[in-house]
Amino acid sequence: MAIPGHVHDHDSGEGLLAVDEARERVLGRIKPLQPLELPLTEAYGCVLAHGLTAERDIPDFASSAMDGYAVRSSEVASATPSEPVELRVVGRAMIGERPEGTVGGGEAFAIATGAPVPAGADTVVPIENCEVTGGFVRILSGTPEGRHVRPSGEDVRAGETLVQAGRRLQAPELGLLATAGFSHPAVHPRPRVVIVSTGDELIPPSRHAEYGQVHDSNAYLLFGALREAGAVPRIAGIVKDDVDAFKELVLSNLTQADAFISSGGVSVGERDVVKSAFFRRGEVDFFKVAMQPGMPQGFGEIEGKPYFGLPGNPVSVFVSFEVLVRPALMKLMGRRQLFRPEVPARLEEDITGPAGKTQFARVRVRRSREGWVATPTGGRGSNLIATVAKANGLAVVPPGVQTAIAGSSVKVMLFRSMED
Repeated sequence: MAIPGHVHDHDSGEGLLAVDEARERVLGRIKPLQPLELPLTEAYGCVLAHGLTAERDIPDFASSAMDGYAVRSSEVASATPSEPVELRVVGRAMIGERPEGTVGGGEAFAIATGAPVPAGADTVVPIENCEVTGGFVRILSGTPEGRHVRPSGEDVRAGETLVQAGRRLQAPELGLLATAGFSHPAVHPRPRVVIVSTGDELIPPSRHAEYGQVHDSNAYLLFGALREAGAVPRIAGIVKDDVDAFKELVLSNLTQADAFISSGGVSVGERDVVKSAFFRRGEVDFFKVAMQPGMPQGFGEIEGKPYFGLPGNPVSVFVSFEVLVRPALMKLMGRRQLFRPEVPARLEEDITGPAGKTQFARVRVRRSREGWVATPTGGRGSNLIATVAKANGLAVVPPGVQTAIAGSSVKVMLFRSMED
């Protein structure tokens, strides 16, 4: 509310929440989603809720590493090309089948790579060191005990930990769990996040914009950011500045959402529909953060599901997501690392902003012989979405610094790889 005779200083951080304090306010109310047993293909990228141990040896039978003959090592130790050892072939070990019979004295089994080693044999002679004549095989070279045999439990012993709780399941973990016979691990699922855009001026990108109309970029920006974070986003659509319509859209999506994100309607204007919809009910708190861009924020719960109310300008939406929303999503998914990686970088140009707030400036970071170098990608306006598309990091300029001068070092939060 405006105070008569008072001029508000938008560069001041007085009375605003510090960024770290705002993060704590959000993260303190976030808990990981309840575990679900999902098929391995759906569990990819999710965090394992409970550690898993091997119920059996892996592999659980000794197998051959070569095509050849399974024999007793003691019987072929002296074999040479000039004085081969001749053995009678009494069977054939095939892949996927239990060998019929055992290897006794003076006997051998033909064996394929990956086939179980028959009882009585303790080594495999490669086919190239053998000569087959009728029902006999001549061994031309001795092989020691255990050679070319993959022993039972070589990879994992029964009772050993396969994957610890809290580990994110990626390709190697999926392969290991499949090998161990775990088809539906209990994981913290990907959150389903409903995206809502508010504003009378907004239209879909598919429509031609008349004078004064604006294509809704925030929904697609958030869709991409959510997908990249590992969530399952769904664009619910555009809501005009109508409180009842907004509330109806949100409440109608409760069963299909684990969290909500809206953009617009959280400031101090008469058309701030989000604030009007939830302020009286006390479900969502609205506060101002000492950050630029992204000062006005809303956060709370609607029937136990996190709700993030972001500003309307696209750069503010992106920065707010990276600073406040993404860490909360990581916690929802049970991830241990909540924050983006950060690197120290030398500025190539000055960055100027409000001294009373933490500045998040869009920069392009690259490696040089002297280390990381950061170049601003454009002006500081919160409507300049192209400056985000050109950037791969956010330079963090702390409160108290109005101008981070060229040549100085700043901390940069990386939001995409150097190659992208």
